[in-house]
Amino acid sequence: MDAQGNLNEESRARMDTGINAFLNNEAPFLVTCGWAYRADSLISVADAMSAYAVNCGIPFDSIITDRDSRDTVGDAFFTKRNHAVPNRWTSILVVTSRYHVERTKQIFSLIYGSQYLIEVRGAPSIDTDQLHTSELQSIETFKSTFQGITPGDDEAILTRLRERHPFYNGLIYPKI
Repeated sequence: MDAQGNLNEESRARMDTGINAFLNNEAPFLVTCGWAYRADSLISVADAMSAYAVNCGIPFDSIITDRDSRDTVGDAFFTKRNHAVPNRWTSILVVTSRYHVERTKQIFSLIYGSQYLIEVRGAPSIDTDQLHTSELQSIETFKSTFQGITPGDDEAILTRLRERHPFYNGLIYPKI
């Protein structure tokens, strides 16, 4: 997104896919995720996505906004902790870009565990060799970071985030 909270083409495609799922009664509401990562803006990605959905006619009370996550791992962890567990959800539809589907499946499956049904849907997106290589490297980094963690073990996952994930351990951004 830009500093004014306007979503880029890739983010709009993700939101359009999620909005279509909502309008087709495949999801009872939309959850938007993401923090205010830009140094030149106080707008969070979650808020920008929520505003986009409202502008597309989605009722505000059908949108859950979560500003805690800083990446896909955070999206999985914080949606589980903040929403799925307290609301006793058992199935999750995750929308991401098409090139990001495999990594997203692996991340959400580990974070949520086998007691949840996870569907990952890919929105239309550019797919380049560079993106493919980057995704493969990210999958390996994820596997290395969370090696030995039992899927769905919230405490172990939180500890690993705090100790080894650079977006959450204080190495790059403030520690959680």
